Amino acid sequence: MNEHRVWPLPYSRLPAVLNSAALVLLTLTVLVAVSCAKPYFLVFLLTGIAMSLVASGRRVVIRDGCVVLEYGFPKPVLRYVVRDVTEVFDINELSRGRLVKYFKTLLVPFILIMILPLVYVVARGAYPNPAYVPLMVIPIIMGAFLTIYMMFTSPSYRKFLRRAAAVTATVSTSIMAFMVGYFYRDVYGRSIFSNPADAVMGITFIVLLVLATSLFAILGGRNHVVILVDAEGRYYAVGTAGAEAARGFISMVLNAVREGREGPEGSGDA
Repeated sequence: MNEHRVWPLPYSRLPAVLNSAALVLLTLTVLVAVSCAKPYFLVFLLTGIAMSLVASGRRVVIRDGCVVLEYGFPKPVLRYVVRDVTEVFDINELSRGRLVKYFKTLLVPFILIMILPLVYVVARGAYPNPAYVPLMVIPIIMGAFLTIYMMFTSPSYRKFLRRAAAVTATVSTSIMAFMVGYFYRDVYGRSIFSNPADAVMGITFIVLLVLATSLFAILGGRNHVVILVDAEGRYYAVGTAGAEAARGFISMVLNAVREGREGPEGSGDA
């Protein structure tokens, strides 16, 4: 099986902690950029990117009746061996499939990145430069989509999620452009285009918002999540590029587990 069609997801153990911390740090990076606190910008940005790379799924290997999950880019840094797999299933094919049932703690960072921009505005007691509004909206929208995705992963809901993300990507362009232009004139008493630097920032952040929601619409609807359960009741998640890849991976895991219990000599990679 093509290794690019199957990869570990950072939903459990240390990868989950690192990925959650990276999301929060990258959101703080946005807020630091808005507040122009340059000394902290690079620290938060580089630390968040480093954590995200360490937590990113590298590859899945099936050998000796075990499933090995490797994390880290460009080279594997973390490796977990899932022994005695007792259950494996594609959660996207379940009529009531919900990731939150198995990975409840992931809701914490998703909720945090939604509320941090709002907390920032309240704590400062003043609105930021309107050109930064689309940038601050990105973590709010992504946190909302991720929270919803964790709570509803069934096939019918994924269709709704794709449509909602696509509509958000389309509508946000006009709405954000109007809001930025309106609030900029309200705050500064002139058009945002009177300041080329602010105009470029506003347009760039609107494009980033559209790209982020569009990417979520594509990946959230196409990829499937396979859940592995070991003998100790621990859950692990593996992403696959579609239903066919999920079925192939599940078949390989079941065969490997069966052979492992019978004393196999062979091994395979996914």
